[in-house]
Amino acid sequence: MAEQRRPFASRVSRETVRTSISRRPPLVTRGRSHDPEQIGTEVSAIVEAEAGRLGLNLTAAFFSRMRMYATLLAVWGEKMSLTARPQDPADLAFHIIDSLTPIALAADGKLAGLGRCLEAGREVVDLGSGAGFPGLVLASAARAHFTLCEARRKRTSFLTVTAEELGLFDLTIKGDRVMPSSFASAFDLVTTRALGEGGNFHGVAKTALRRGGLAMLYASPRQAAEFAARRIAGFELTASEPYELSRDRETVARSMLLWRKL
Repeated sequence: MAEQRRPFASRVSRETVRTSISRRPPLVTRGRSHDPEQIGTEVSAIVEAEAGRLGLNLTAAFFSRMRMYATLLAVWGEKMSLTARPQDPADLAFHIIDSLTPIALAADGKLAGLGRCLEAGREVVDLGSGAGFPGLVLASAARAHFTLCEARRKRTSFLTVTAEELGLFDLTIKGDRVMPSSFASAFDLVTTRALGEGGNFHGVAKTALRRGGLAMLYASPRQAAEFAARRIAGFELTASEPYELSRDRETVARSMLLWRKL
């Protein structure tokens, strides 16, 4: 297992985070007064309700982690440009639920082999983790060891502190720019939700994955169609699953793509 790395942790200390939560004045979102802890509570409630609708059997510890995670996003989101609307509970919940969707699809038998990649003893690497979607969310729900890759220092600082606050100590934060040469063939699953990483996604996945390992991409329907029409050397496309989520009372079409390394 890779050695745990927590670069830049001194830039955003755990004590600073706690102080900011307790002293920061209420935030205003769409005319309503919110403080970060209230946002965290609202996000956790939305995610729990949606997880139930999806048939996900998640623990109380997971929802507690999501409450803290959303609280920290509300505190640091705008300052660190983590998400577009860090004080909007519905928007934060959307990103968390989207991150969880492959678990629901796997439970329905639609992403063959994904479930075992998330079990204890397995290795998962998330490329372009940003604010922690999907890496921190999946790591909070699964038992596999996760490596989160994020080159931007402020976001790496946020991921480092947040992982500690969530009690995710069996997790690696990699703060270097990711290239195919960054990894040996040691991972069972490579994933990304960051489209900026998509151009080199298969190049990195090819070197990072063990034979038979899976590469999973969160995509728009257009991107899914483009990738599904391509033959990618060294990979077999095993699933292209469309799904829909609600955002601002509108339906958002998404797709999950899964390849197996040959």
